Amino acid sequence: MTDFTLRQLEYFLAVLDRGSVSDAAKDCRVSQATVSAALAQLEKQLKVTLIARGPARRARPTSAGREFGVRAREILSHVSDAVESLNDESAALQGPLRIGCIPTAGPRMLPATAAQFVRHHPQVDVSFVEAHPLTVQQMVLNGEVDVAVMYRKQIQIEGITRHDLAEVQLHAIVSADHPAADQDGVDIAELIDDPLILLDSPPTADLLISQIRGIGFEPSVRWLIPNAETIRSMVGLGLGFSLANAVPHPNTLTFQGMPVRYLPVTNPEFANTIVGVTMAGARLSKKLTAALDILRKTAAETDPHRWNRQSRTPTSPQH
Repeated sequence: MTDFTLRQLEYFLAVLDRGSVSDAAKDCRVSQATVSAALAQLEKQLKVTLIARGPARRARPTSAGREFGVRAREILSHVSDAVESLNDESAALQGPLRIGCIPTAGPRMLPATAAQFVRHHPQVDVSFVEAHPLTVQQMVLNGEVDVAVMYRKQIQIEGITRHDLAEVQLHAIVSADHPAADQDGVDIAELIDDPLILLDSPPTADLLISQIRGIGFEPSVRWLIPNAETIRSMVGLGLGFSLANAVPHPNTLTFQGMPVRYLPVTNPEFANTIVGVTMAGARLSKKLTAALDILRKTAAETDPHRWNRQSRTPTSPQH
């Protein structure tokens, strides 16, 4: 049987995650020499090259390294679960927890989730990564994140389990002087003649365009933009409308200090769910269960229906 240690696996995965030996050493609070020696010993025991050292001291996994990385994460996860199962129910949660999230849901879900872990579970080493829907799903399958937050309609990959966090209603984003700005809701038919600015984050734009066509309309897409904040600013300047599931506090202004309005889309075809996804068949440890509970609480506390309607008058930007 090949002889290697859990510590070697930990250092190897740190290099995979950080992309360099030096950054991995900082994360693990050891010297670069310690990490390099552990990698060398691991590769010697396995008789295979796991990490290719590139220019600027970047470290990239070989094909064997990528495959072994998935198994190494499983090994460490099982060891963590085994230790956890021996702990008393009242024992503090601890150890690493990696949460992935799509960028559009990140501002809604990640800050409050981070705050909850810092305050109530300080021994959990929680880390976050934001990536496009397809990427975070693949990261779940590869064991690179323990749970990923996204929308139900974005799920494209088999082998993952869905955990519903909250129902979401699509909102149209319009400028403050748009004819529909003061309405309590809007039908897509009321906006179909306006230019549409969509988020360029596959498969988001394609899904929305397909849904609009499904109810008998052809959207006039003016731009696909990869940054949601840029889209908000364009909407604020009256360059078109947009569509989003994540709704910030109504007092939130654009980069230029302009207000926009978020109007619930009344067409039932656009109903969706914000979900956490985990690897199918993976055991839900106490730590992961706590993460899902915190994510559900965060989703509930940031539900746009909870915003105080009295706060809908934007404050003036400070100069």
